[in-house]
Amino acid sequence: MTPPRRLVVGDLAELRWTMEPALHPSTATVAFVASGYDPDTDALGYDLFLRTPDEMQLVEHDARNPRWSPTGDRIAYLRRSDSRWIPACRTLAGDEVELSPPPGDATMLDWASDDERILVLTSETPESDGRHMPYPVESSGDWTPPPRRTAWIVKPGRETHSLEPLTGDVSYARWSPDGSRIAFVSDQGVDRDISLATGLWLHTVGTHDTECLVPAVTPIRALAWSPDGTRIAFVAAARDNAASAISELWVVDIDDGVGRRLAAERDRSIGSPVRGDDERAIGPPILEWTPDSAAVLAIYAQGGRSRLARFDLDGGWEDLIVDERCVLEFSSGPAGIAFSWSDPVTPGEITLRDPNLDRQLTDVGGLLLSDVELAHTTRVSVTASDGVEVEGWLTLPDRPTGAPLVLQVHGGPHYPVGERFSFDAQRLAAQGLAVLRANPRGSHGYGQAFADGNLADWGGRDFQDLLDLVDEAVRYADLDTDRVAVMGESYGGYMAAWAVASSDRFAAAVVENGIADFLSSAGGAVGPTFWHSELGGAPWENPQLYLDRSVIARSDRVTVPVLVIHCEADTTCPVAHGEAIHAALRQLGREVTFLRVPGEGHFFNVFGALSRRIERTATLDQFLVRQLRASSVLTFQREELRS
Repeated sequence: MTPPRRLVVGDLAELRWTMEPALHPSTATVAFVASGYDPDTDALGYDLFLRTPDEMQLVEHDARNPRWSPTGDRIAYLRRSDSRWIPACRTLAGDEVELSPPPGDATMLDWASDDERILVLTSETPESDGRHMPYPVESSGDWTPPPRRTAWIVKPGRETHSLEPLTGDVSYARWSPDGSRIAFVSDQGVDRDISLATGLWLHTVGTHDTECLVPAVTPIRALAWSPDGTRIAFVAAARDNAASAISELWVVDIDDGVGRRLAAERDRSIGSPVRGDDERAIGPPILEWTPDSAAVLAIYAQGGRSRLARFDLDGGWEDLIVDERCVLEFSSGPAGIAFSWSDPVTPGEITLRDPNLDRQLTDVGGLLLSDVELAHTTRVSVTASDGVEVEGWLTLPDRPTGAPLVLQVHGGPHYPVGERFSFDAQRLAAQGLAVLRANPRGSHGYGQAFADGNLADWGGRDFQDLLDLVDEAVRYADLDTDRVAVMGESYGGYMAAWAVASSDRFAAAVVENGIADFLSSAGGAVGPTFWHSELGGAPWENPQLYLDRSVIARSDRVTVPVLVIHCEADTTCPVAHGEAIHAALRQLGREVTFLRVPGEGHFFNVFGALSRRIERTATLDQFLVRQLRASSVLTFQREELRS
């Protein structure tokens, strides 16, 4: 028998995961997308499949976002064409249905109940108008001004049909059940320089009648009509201009405009799954009503696990899928609930749940991982000095006693991590390193007070949480207390730099796309509102805090080796921050290495080119293994990866 092998850097090219399940409106057939890297294009690819109870059928390469027609005889989706996404449609027999694509990049589809009209949202990037890009910045390349987002009505058929644009900047839209109106989210009338709020609007198709149903108070991120057409459910941030704000679930009555918050006592961010190293959980929240219009289905994070729950109109709720994994997306219908999920040893599969059983429909990760020995991940927790419980996830090598430890800090700073597959954690564990992924104060998944726990205190209470978790992980697995490194991206990159500038606890640090100087960040691409919220006010209101919490001001305290990784096209945390850390440590005579990544932006760890991600990963692994004197040896050569 061939012994199992270990995960290596080059396996990134072979990883596959499933996403975007769409359950047929009357049968158990599920449309879904399998994603992973395409070595021929050096980029992420998307393959659209149909999974019936009997077989799996490839619909099209370079296609995603499937949407069934109400009758279920056709499926609309987005097709990549000349580096942009356009709407496409096929019958179940495989025949192409001609669509006339609107201008711009299509981002969302929704069928009308008459089975003859498709609502298409598009995004077009205009010439620079000098405005700030709204937070969060999901761009992966060069800086661009805010896109013009428009909704169009496309009519499938054999001939080209005219398109009817809706006016305004539309970020989310859905048909009413009778097909007479469109509810949409827009920032009409909002000054984007001082507010990120959006309103909920109703447009009567075929007229110029547009009315505001919910005024722009906070950012609205998703909506769903009740099947009886009397209400709209939507997700909105608890407050404006605050990334720490949890997302609340609301229902508004169409007739009188009266709204009510559902499950207010739940105190969790509704619609927000646990984050990972792929794009699932980055897009808009998913909301679906039950057929009787009595409740709304949505995902929320409970600590480091994503659950699917039913939220009743009377304020109660019921968890529908609760286990040691993360539910990431879902689609419901008469046949049950189809959902994508991940756990620490599964990148992502689709399962269909009906009242009687769970049936896993896919095994796209099995082709690679069937012969790989994956590391065990366990939850660890510690009670902080103020009585608050803080948790993390510890991935251990096969011989943990005396092994080195790498603390990995997530970005955001409010994105939680947890029971999801982590390529970094599994790969580093294969090389003899334990990896601790932590949710310090500031993370979502634990309530609003916890999410606000590091406001105006970056590097304070949150850093102490990390130190406490490191101590607990070392004790739990009997790790080597003298061989502990820290790494992170974005906020995590800041914390990695702060850690080695504030403590002698760590033997090395990897600072990726981090922030060095808060003063120079205050007017950056994410907009001043983000930093004013995170740091408790404008720089002129508390200049000492901006200076004291900037790692560049304490670079002389760093005495351990540092690897700086920074993307040249990052507009959220510009490359100047990585350059500043590198330059300061060089001037001080410290051991520092700088990997500049060309052509990539802030979300490099999700959307970056395969070749560049492999170079980043190989550099990171070599640095950590060398600095921590890991017992395992690397099983690849840089030249082999480049070939």
